[in-house]
Formats: sequence, structure tokens, C-alpha cells
Amino acid sequence: MRKSISRIYVAALLALTASAGMDAYAIGWPENYEGVMLQGFYWDSYADTKWTKLESQADELSKYFRLIWVPNSGRCGSGNNMGYMPQYWFTNHNSSFGTEAELLSMIQTYKAKGTGFIADCVINHRNGVTNWTDFPTETWDGKTWHIGPEGICSTDEVRNASGQATPTGAPDTGDDFDGCRDLDHTNANVQDNCRNYVRCLQEKYGYAGMRYDMVKGYGGQYTGIYNRYAAVEYSVGEYWDASYDAVAAWIEATGRTSAAFDFPGKYAINDAFSSGDMTKLVWKANGTTDQPAGMIHFGYPRYSVTFVDNHDTYRDGSKFNGNVVAANAFILFSPGTPCVFLPHYTANKAAIQRLIDIRNAVGIHNMSAVKVLRSARDCYMAEVTGSKGKAVIKIGSAMVSPDGYTNADIKASGTDYCVWTTTDVGGGSAGGDDEDPDMPEKFYIIGEADGNTWASDTGVEMTKKGTEFHAVVELKGTVSGYFSFARSLAATWDALNVSGNRYAPATDTPLTEGGGAKAFSEAGSDAKAFYAPNGKYTVVVDWPARTARLESSSWTGIDDVAIDQTEGGMTVYYNLQGVRVVNPSSGIYIKVTGSKTSKVKL
Repeated sequence: MRKSISRIYVAALLALTASAGMDAYAIGWPENYEGVMLQGFYWDSYADTKWTKLESQADELSKYFRLIWVPNSGRCGSGNNMGYMPQYWFTNHNSSFGTEAELLSMIQTYKAKGTGFIADCVINHRNGVTNWTDFPTETWDGKTWHIGPEGICSTDEVRNASGQATPTGAPDTGDDFDGCRDLDHTNANVQDNCRNYVRCLQEKYGYAGMRYDMVKGYGGQYTGIYNRYAAVEYSVGEYWDASYDAVAAWIEATGRTSAAFDFPGKYAINDAFSSGDMTKLVWKANGTTDQPAGMIHFGYPRYSVTFVDNHDTYRDGSKFNGNVVAANAFILFSPGTPCVFLPHYTANKAAIQRLIDIRNAVGIHNMSAVKVLRSARDCYMAEVTGSKGKAVIKIGSAMVSPDGYTNADIKASGTDYCVWTTTDVGGGSAGGDDEDPDMPEKFYIIGEADGNTWASDTGVEMTKKGTEFHAVVELKGTVSGYFSFARSLAATWDALNVSGNRYAPATDTPLTEGGGAKAFSEAGSDAKAFYAPNGKYTVVVDWPARTARLESSSWTGIDDVAIDQTEGGMTVYYNLQGVRVVNPSSGIYIKVTGSKTSKVKL
């Protein structure tokens, strides 16, 4: 994805655009960028995210993600390691995630599908091959590359270690990292190695951009030097700080040649969902205007990469009270470039895919305008404007609808989130007519429905209606009826729970009659369940949205018709699911538009 453009031309172009105040060539992050990014790994994900496995998922992942961030691919010693103790830069990219050949194959496969990879570029510090300081000598692009003791900060811990080379570099220009040797970025040779390492990652290995690790460890101006030299189009720094001012200062120090992960926004998301107070998702821009919290709220949306969790923060446990999809909905319907965390995606695949489909259909980008419509403890609601339309996102438990939209405009909904747009969304919409090609021919309710108890070979077959499944059932358990879904029944639970057959919510989730749709996704042996008070209901599954809801069981059998009038003075109510006659007597006739008179029997 890197442009074929010479470094001399880039330098001349940068000088010209700087003097003219123009942004003709994007360095750091493009403006109005509509792509979504995936963090394609988590801590110790060696088997799950090896290069060959990621490559096998190219058809799926490239549909939803324009960028994928992967671990540092250079060799970092024997045994499994995540790449944060780097040894090799220019050569030997045989890592714990696969061979160099497998890495190149994966990158090229995705590149052909329009998706680029972001390298985890660790240049704050470096590890020796056999001791603390013997960095390897490597050859690339006709030159030999090496950093000696003069490139190690004089303040590094190695200065007090016996039997190790004495560091002779300048003091550190940032925070110390005691796991490896801190590099002296004021040193001309270190700078030359770093900027050409970045160029090598792009030119030799095919990376589309950089994720700079621990940028608090050295001055931000050096990231600017490296990005300008290598013409890095996608650059994001890990400046781990909750302070808006601190992250903004780092972006400015780079000369706005890099984006930053939106840690201030991440901590606002943590606070909102852990406390149940959605007002924490809103900050005042210029002290007056409500805007989404974080770096995106004023001044830096283009240079903000938003996220809900990453490989480090995820290890602290969930802060979202089971509402991971709602938290992701917040970043997907806000400015900035959203970075979805792989475990969130795989656990909630259908729901997150649906949200990305809507985002893409509306054309939401990293500089989209946002109008906050409501900010209350139980409701964040905002209208975001994309290049192709507008969408409204609601986060929180409140059951409220935005002015100017109807239930027919709901394109996705789940636990504590809902999305409205009048823009057509490919792949089906809530109540729409476009069938998902993966929609099964049969779908079963398993659990405490119609007198059944939990059994792998017993269920209620649902009726397929367009993009939905319907079934009138009586839910009856001890207090509430619990149930989930399956494509097919099986003789054993192991057979029922095979991949792609069982569907359930992420946690045990209550449903109420007319109380809105709740999300489900593929599940296995640890599947949870929906539940509702004992009673008779119509269970409705919206397959494209991967949601379930409860409606009254007293709807008539008339579908897909518009009511023109009633006869006999009876009142008729109707919605997307059908027609209901209130206080009818036997033989009420209802005239339906575009059809003959139909007789309703209840």
C-alpha cells in the first residue's frame, strides 16, 4: 500500500507543501480516512494469530478492516515472545508468529485485497543477541547497519552492570525502559539506523505503516524525522497517558506526522461503562459544545486512533459490564480511526461486522462531524455525518428514539446500543429484504420453550420470513424461560456445539416483550442464554443484525401489508411484524392496500 515515490521527491514535496501550507502528500495519517483497523493479536496469541492462520482469514477480515496491526516480526531470541525485546531489524524476520516467508505471503495476500499491515515498530530500546549490548550487524540496501555502545543512553541500567559494554550516548530523552537498552535518539548513527529500519519495513517487507511502541521513551521530534524520511502514510504512537494535553503535545512534537492511540478516550470509555454513567462519554469542546470524549473531541480527530482495549489493557479484566459491543459501537460511530481488538471481534463477530457495514455505508471517517443529541446517565445519543449519509448512535439503557427517524431506520441493535440511519446498508437491515447468504434454511430454539427442557436433540423449529425467523412459543422455567439457538439439533452436546452451529448472547441476557433487540453470536460449549418471564411470546430473530427480540404472541398471520382502513369501528394497530386487532368480534374484515379484502380470525 506504500506509494512508489523516491525519498528525494518526498523531501522536495514536503518542503514545497510546508512552505505553501498544503497537505498534498499525507504523512502520518490521511484526512477523511474511512477505514477501520484491527489489532490482529493479543498477549501470548502465538497459535491463534500465527501468520498462516491470519492469511487463511484474508477473505473475511479484508471485508471489514483496511489496516491490521500485528506484532513485531523480527527475531527476538529463542522461545515464544511477543517481540518487545527486539534484536533484528533489517534481516531475520523469523518470529514466534511464523517464518519470514510466511510473513511476506500474508502481507501480499492482504495487499491484493486492499488491506495493509501496520508493523509494531520497537525503536525506543533494543536487546543484544548474546548479552545486553551486542546488537547484530546486518546488511540491507547495500549497506551495513550496526549500533554500538555510543548509541546507548548514558543513563541506561547497563552502566552499572559488570562485564557489559559501557554506554557512551547522551542521557535519555524520555522515560527509561529497564528491560532492554535505551537507544540514544540524539545520535546520528542511531537516527540513520532507525529511519532506514522504518523504510526497510515498508520497502522490503511490505508494511503499510508503523505502530511505534513506547513513544514516551524518546522525544517526539524523532518520530517526525523517521516518518518524513520514509514517507510513512499510516503512523500511530503508543503514548500511554490519560491526559489529553500530554497526548496532544506528543502529536505536535512529531510535527503532526503521526497519529496517537486515544488513551484519554479509552479511559473515558472505561469510566462510562464501569460506572454505568454515559455522561462520561461526552466532553465539552472549547468548554461549550458537547462532543465525544477523548482526542477526537476537538483538534485531533484525524490524528486519533480510538480503541476499547488492547493487548496490555485487556489483561486488567473487562471494565464494560458485558457491554463490549456497545463500547465498540461508540468508537465505530465517532470520528478518529477505530481500532477493534481481536478478542472483541471474534467473540462478537456478527454484531461488530454489522456495525462496520453500517459505518461504511454511511461513509463515516476520521474527521466526521458529530452532533450530540442527548447526554444523560442512561443515554448517550449522537448523530454523526459521513460522506454518504448520517447515522444516529444510542448507547445506554434508556429506550429513546431520535427525532426524524423511525423503527424502520434501525439498522442494528443489541444490549444498550442502537443505530439508526436512512442510508441503505448492504447485507440486509433490521426489517429489510436483503437476505444474508449465510442465513440458514432452518433455525431452532433450544432450551425451556414449549415444554422442553435443555436437550441437544430437542428444539422448536422457527419459520423463515425474509431475513427473519419467527416462532410462537411458551417460555416456562422455574421462574423464567431460558433459551438459545442452533442451526441444527444433534444427538450430543459436543455435536451441537460444533463451530458455527450454536448461537447465544455473550452473557445471560433478559428479553422483555417489545423491549428491543439484543445481540447474539456464534457460541460453543460455554454458551449463555436469553431469558424472559414465563409466558407466551413470538420470538423474532433478525439474522443480518444477529439479534433476538420478543413480541406479543397475538399477532395475526397477515405479513408485509399496509392497512388502508378498518370496518365495523374496530381499532387496528400495526408494526413491522404484522397486524393486531383490538377488541375484535368474530368476523371482523380488514381492507388491505393492494390486495383483496381479507378476513381476520383471532
